[in-house]
Amino acid sequence: MKLTLEHRSHKSSPSFTTLLQKSIGSLHRILRIDEARIVIERRTEASPPFRLAAHLVTPGPDVKAEAVDHTLQAALSKLLAHLKGAIGHRRQKQARRIQQADRRLAPMHAAGV
Repeated sequence: MKLTLEHRSHKSSPSFTTLLQKSIGSLHRILRIDEARIVIERRTEASPPFRLAAHLVTPGPDVKAEAVDHTLQAALSKLLAHLKGAIGHRRQKQARRIQQADRRLAPMHAAGV
């Protein structure tokens, strides 16, 4: 997985970068991620000041999420929750499609087609 970090009005911190890498890496276990593009922004005239945005490039539809909070760690926690929710929603949609396809095929098999 390729990780691209973009800092806007914010200096990078090795400890936060490591935490971010581990957090995104944990998502890699539940979804194949080819590339993760993360924007870390400190908005000087906005409250809350920290904004994180993620764009995960995956096979199939990409996953995007955004979070804002008063601290970077809190924004990261919210971002991960949003990403996990989006991944879960995506998996549920796939499961529904498979079930619907099975239901459509079942009458054909029962009729001997």
